Amino acid sequence: MKVFFGLLLIVNIAFAVFQWLLPYEQLFVEKKKIPAAVELQLLNDANVEVVSETEVVAKVTAEADQPLTSVPEILVTEDSSDKRVCYTIGPFKDRALAIEISGRYSGKRARTALKSNLEKDYQGVMVYIDGHKTREDAIKTANALSTKGIRDHIIVNSPDKPNILSLGVFGLKKNADRLKSRVEKLAYPVKLEARYRERTIYWIYAEQSSEAELLQMLDDADFDSGISQIPTQCLPT
Repeated sequence: MKVFFGLLLIVNIAFAVFQWLLPYEQLFVEKKKIPAAVELQLLNDANVEVVSETEVVAKVTAEADQPLTSVPEILVTEDSSDKRVCYTIGPFKDRALAIEISGRYSGKRARTALKSNLEKDYQGVMVYIDGHKTREDAIKTANALSTKGIRDHIIVNSPDKPNILSLGVFGLKKNADRLKSRVEKLAYPVKLEARYRERTIYWIYAEQSSEAELLQMLDDADFDSGISQIPTQCLPT
């Protein structure tokens, strides 16, 4: 029994010393108190913007309508270059020949069109004597020239020059000048005038693909008659 009380005394002394060396606050750490609940505040009182559901939907819709600036636009361009080559063929005095040559090109898948216009066809230089009041006066002049060796003549009437005596039409002016000089020596008032005749001239307009070989359907006989194939600007489609 004495032993038991002695051990108990020793334990009490040891606990007292231990408590003296280590403070009570470090031995039993007090649990932190949980702070009281913060008082609830209204969103308007807390400086927070309040957005309604309608405003949210409207904002999302507006953003969806805006173009995507981060995606670059891809430009698609068409090839607008003219893929045609065009030329004019002519001139033709004979319409049948123009149609025949047009068929040569259209047979090779060239698009053709026959065009015509009224042109003055140069005939040459006419040597003549005017001033006759009547046809009989012109005949008297012609007979007088015949006795002097000038026998080629014809009486021509035109609205502004009636009863003129034509001594011939010359393709070369030097030949006309030679006759004029000869008649002047006989004391006749002779004159010169370029003569034209209106006639219909035909042309062929043709166009083909520039990616195909250029067509050339004229032969030597066509070139000898003055027909050519001339590059020209294509007509609008």
